[in-house]
Amino acid sequence: MTRKILIAAALAAALPALAAVYYFIDPASAVWAPKCPFRLLTGLDCPACGSQRALHAVLHGAWAEAMACNPFLVVSLPYLALVAFTTLRPPGEKSVLKYIQHPVTVRVYLAAVIGWWILRNTPLWH
Repeated sequence: MTRKILIAAALAAALPALAAVYYFIDPASAVWAPKCPFRLLTGLDCPACGSQRALHAVLHGAWAEAMACNPFLVVSLPYLALVAFTTLRPPGEKSVLKYIQHPVTVRVYLAAVIGWWILRNTPLWH
């Protein structure tokens, strides 16, 4: 097997397993849930702070709760799903790949992450 097929198979197995864990276990009350090292060191939120709780809420259909935990993650879900799809896509399927993994798309998303990181730590957000 090629490396790409192994990565796709690992993702295809890991994503449903991870979703099951976050469906059944609430990270807000789970002691084992990882804590954000950036927040522990600085007291500020990183772009992903609240993502575990937001994912748990999304899996339960509680969209308002998910938006309260991490709105950037919630609005990023379609893009992240497309990234996963392009990783798991059938061989030869490149129509979506050229847009999703295009350098401009990746840079725009990275700029949005950085913008979210800054915004969520300003008094305007709180």
